[in-house]
Amino acid sequence: MVNIPTARDVAYNNPRSGRIANSGPTPMVGAAMQDAGQAVVRASYNLLDLADREKIDVANDRSNAVSTSLTRFLADEEQRFLKAREESSESGIGFTRQFMEGHQQRANDFAKANFEGLTKDAQTGYLNNILSRGNALFEKANNFENTTKSAYYDRTTNTNLSTYRTQIQNNAASFEDLKRQGLEAINSANMPEPWKAERRQKWEADAAESKWRWKFQQDPQTAIRDIKGIKVDTKGLAGAIQQTAEQLGIDPVDLATVMSYETGGTFDPWIKGPTTKWGTHRGLIQWGEPQAAKYGVTKDMPIEQQVAAAGQYLRDAGVKPGMGLIDIYSAINAGAPGRYDRSDYKAGGAPGTVADKVKFQMEGHKQKAAALLGGTYTPATGDPDLDAIPHDRRDQLASWGETEYSQQVTQERAAAKDNYSLLIKTEPDQVRESVILADTTLDNGDKAELIGALRTAQKDSGDVNAMIKAMASGDVSVNSFDNDQTKVADKTYDQLIARAEDADQQQAITSDFIDRTKYIPKTVQAMVRQGVASTDPATFAKAMSAADAVERIAPISFGAFEGGAQARDKLAVFRHLVNDRGLSGEEAATRIIAMADPAVKAKREVLKPELQKFVKDLTVADVTAMYDPSIFTSEPGAGIIPDHPVGLLTEYREIAEEKFYEMGGDAGSAKAAALADLKTRWNVSNISGKPNLMRMPPELHYPAIGDTQDYLREDAMKTASDYAAKFGRKVENVAILASDKTRADIEAGGVKAGRPPRYRLFYQYTEGGQVQYDEVLGPPWGVTPATIKELSDKAAGEAKERFLATRGRNDAANDAERAGEAAAARALDETVGPDWMKARAAEGARELGRSEAATIRRQPSDVPAAPGPIIDPKTLPDSPGMARKRTIDKAVWGDDAAD
Repeated sequence: MVNIPTARDVAYNNPRSGRIANSGPTPMVGAAMQDAGQAVVRASYNLLDLADREKIDVANDRSNAVSTSLTRFLADEEQRFLKAREESSESGIGFTRQFMEGHQQRANDFAKANFEGLTKDAQTGYLNNILSRGNALFEKANNFENTTKSAYYDRTTNTNLSTYRTQIQNNAASFEDLKRQGLEAINSANMPEPWKAERRQKWEADAAESKWRWKFQQDPQTAIRDIKGIKVDTKGLAGAIQQTAEQLGIDPVDLATVMSYETGGTFDPWIKGPTTKWGTHRGLIQWGEPQAAKYGVTKDMPIEQQVAAAGQYLRDAGVKPGMGLIDIYSAINAGAPGRYDRSDYKAGGAPGTVADKVKFQMEGHKQKAAALLGGTYTPATGDPDLDAIPHDRRDQLASWGETEYSQQVTQERAAAKDNYSLLIKTEPDQVRESVILADTTLDNGDKAELIGALRTAQKDSGDVNAMIKAMASGDVSVNSFDNDQTKVADKTYDQLIARAEDADQQQAITSDFIDRTKYIPKTVQAMVRQGVASTDPATFAKAMSAADAVERIAPISFGAFEGGAQARDKLAVFRHLVNDRGLSGEEAATRIIAMADPAVKAKREVLKPELQKFVKDLTVADVTAMYDPSIFTSEPGAGIIPDHPVGLLTEYREIAEEKFYEMGGDAGSAKAAALADLKTRWNVSNISGKPNLMRMPPELHYPAIGDTQDYLREDAMKTASDYAAKFGRKVENVAILASDKTRADIEAGGVKAGRPPRYRLFYQYTEGGQVQYDEVLGPPWGVTPATIKELSDKAAGEAKERFLATRGRNDAANDAERAGEAAAARALDETVGPDWMKARAAEGARELGRSEAATIRRQPSDVPAAPGPIIDPKTLPDSPGMARKRTIDKAVWGDDAAD
């Protein structure tokens, strides 16, 4: 059964807690009844508490219902705001007021309908929620209204402003006029003054940016400099002008004046000037593009370096110490001092002659120059209108401009190169190298590539046919360093070798081709390279034999091809082992291959002590003895100046050391390889009056004139004597040293190409009893093409005169002999006396004729022959050795005659 407890069965932990005790009903009913009165009172109080609790629960339930309604109300207000925003006017004007008035009314209505019966604290809490959400809605409404009004005001003014922006970007009218019209459009707009003020400020920046964009279209480099706000380093500029003027010996104010004039008073080191036949002019003296390239002037170089470059230009143009403003400006504007009546107006410059500009246009620039040098004038570069653009926007524009300009340059370069490439492929005859070289859009790499392609396109199989025809008529010189010539030569050789029927014909064609051209074809080069790299002794020996033959025919070409140097070294060792050591070809090959073994090379450290002794024993005499032509001719010397033997021995030892390691410590092979290497670089010259070794001697590259090259020494002696005379010195001997210019001249074609090799010239003299040496400073020495022609013409004339003189003497001598014979014949007929007397008279006549002929023939070659004598047969010598002659008719005969 279920026991339902009564009030007496109920206990409380705390009579005011409102909670039933956890213990619940208890069976101790008897104990509960002990004090009935007290239990009744307690039960009465507990019922009152339950009533209070019920009221609280009802209030809480009401509050919860209001909270739920309030949440719904606030969410509805958010939706109403969104809807009101969608339905707002185009201008947005009054949106905040209109929405907030409605919101306030709805909030009041909600409070009246829902807050009745709530506690004061609850009402205060809910009101605060409504006010907080109202403030948030106000912010949203206000922001929306401002944004909408701003867009509306912009739309109402931007139509005109956009037109003005476009006109500014196109430079359609004066910037100031267009900017003013834009301000007027803003001022006439229907908007509050604060809004107008904001738009006026924004328009200042917009107009300035539009102006900058126009400048960027015209001159991206200057526009980028302007937007970056690059300023002139006035202190560095002034110091550089002072220093350069002092070096030139001119007034720094004059130099600064022309720079102020040329830059429009800005001293901007990269300011853009006019465009003339020299391209776009820029910088402190308005460099033309070729001049800027020549003197290394670029937009990013320090201003001090550009001033120094300007000083070098003025010096090269002929500006001398003491020259004034007009000559300095004449050098800049007209190319040289003294050209006061010249004008560059037709070429794109400012009107007026040099004299006019100096006289009438430079006074203000003189003042700026003096102020700059005095530290009181700061030139302003760039455009002050750009100051209206915010700095962060200027940074963005500068970054955009640099990227855009770089892309423009790349695109223009690519487009120009593509156009040239298409023309070269389709119409090569219509393209000129000079046009490509003058195109500033292309860089040097593009130009070189295009010109190379053009030359290749303009050559065809006719080159090969022409070379074959030329070879049939004689030798054809091929420059091993000229790619065009070697390409034709390789094609020619391949075509010839393809016609060969067997190996013997191939060998004959190869030998003949190399002998005639002094060039080793690439096919032969490859065969030599492969053989040299082979580790098979038979293959290596065969390659060395072939290399031995072609190297003797074309040594220059042999050293020039890829792998030729390595082959030449091994060939020198191969020759040494075969010729000097008596090894067979394969034995020598086996020895050389072993030298290249990595294990052998690893022993370098072990070889170092032997290397020191080996190198120490090497002398200049080793080299000079190598050039000894015979037992009857002495070996050449190592030069008269210390630089010659020192340089020779140093180079010899360096090469020998390298060869010693390569040859695995074989001193003989290393020495042979070193000497072979050295012999390709040094040869004999008589420029010092007797044979001496030197690099690239002139005798190998200058022609003989009149079967001699004595003119080389004579010209060098004269050049040195003229130079030494300035110092009161008497030249006793001369010597020359090859330089980089020498090699460049030789590789450019030498005398035949109008580039006679040039050398450093030294001279010997005695001073204070001591032999001294000094160098002739200035341009390198070399015999000019004009001098070579003059000497050749003179030698040809002298040879002709000698020939005519010799022929004349021979004719006169022959006449004398014939006259003697004629006189002898008459003597036989006319002499009175016995036969022996007639014979003696005839022989005397012959002897006289022969003697006269011999005298004529012994005359010097520069003495013209005297006319032959007229011999009187009646006047003859009695006998050889008589003191005088007697005539036959008056002879007094002795006993012999009487008999």
